[in-house]
Amino acid sequence: MMLSMLLWAVVAPVAYPQVHAQQAKGRPERVTAGEIKAVTDSVAALIQAHYVDKTAGARISGEFRNLAASGKYARFDKKEMLSKEISEDLRMISSDGHLYVQGKKAAADDVNWEQMEKEAEKKYNYGFTRVEIRDDNIAYIRITEFMHPKRSMQTAVAAMKLVENSDNLIVDLRGNGGGYPGIMEYVLNHYFEGEPIELSTTRTSKGENHVTFTSDLIYGKLRAGTPLYVLIDEKTASAAEYFAYTLQAFRKAVIVGRRSAGGANRNEYFDLPAGLRMSISVASPVNTITKTNWEGRGVIPDVVSDDPEQKAVELIRGAGKK
Repeated sequence: MMLSMLLWAVVAPVAYPQVHAQQAKGRPERVTAGEIKAVTDSVAALIQAHYVDKTAGARISGEFRNLAASGKYARFDKKEMLSKEISEDLRMISSDGHLYVQGKKAAADDVNWEQMEKEAEKKYNYGFTRVEIRDDNIAYIRITEFMHPKRSMQTAVAAMKLVENSDNLIVDLRGNGGGYPGIMEYVLNHYFEGEPIELSTTRTSKGENHVTFTSDLIYGKLRAGTPLYVLIDEKTASAAEYFAYTLQAFRKAVIVGRRSAGGANRNEYFDLPAGLRMSISVASPVNTITKTNWEGRGVIPDVVSDDPEQKAVELIRGAGKK
């Protein structure tokens, strides 16, 4: 089970950019001096109240209050500019890609956001943009984003069924900024068998603990014990990092590529004055094996490579000669 009430979304900027209703029509929205102060006061208060790590939250909130008190935001009189400047400062202070400010969604009659998401899912084949089996029975799946599980599950099932008789599998998560956990969990479960295994415990800012277990709910053959290579880079984040980090910790996969983004925390959105909202990290997973996670550090590849796809193929072929 996953912590469904929280997001494990693409690290900012999110997959489907948020805009203001007037911006959608080409007119930038301005903010008054009073609104700027109200926004910065709320940002600091919300971080202190809701950030997953209370000690870090107090530090981040305090440093941001000092920046706001210096008057640096007074000149940013457009919502887009104010959001961008605050977000950049928050990332600099916190090194947390899930801590940012943005505009609320446009009005429903201006932009149908659910429809946009559905169109993107179809355009990118529900995240599974490339699935193939090479002549030497090496299978390859590229997943660009873990999309809505209700609409993407059939594609995920089909992809895993197609490669179920391969000797090896390469899962390419380069550029995958995360998304919904359901599809990520479905693919991951192919590499665990037997009774449910505790993978991680997600701790929230409210003091709650939510445990994630493996599940035997897959449609096809288990791949437990078969070689798996996961490709990552600096744009691999959030749910995609959970996939790579968990499989690495449980010694189920070889991770190839470059260090990932380092966004382990889960975020939740909070309303701000002036038609803005902010994302705050309100929960953090702790891996059962490592007793920590990849926040701020990223997933460290087992094999560093600037051409991880070719490197994974070389590793597979080299293992086959032994």
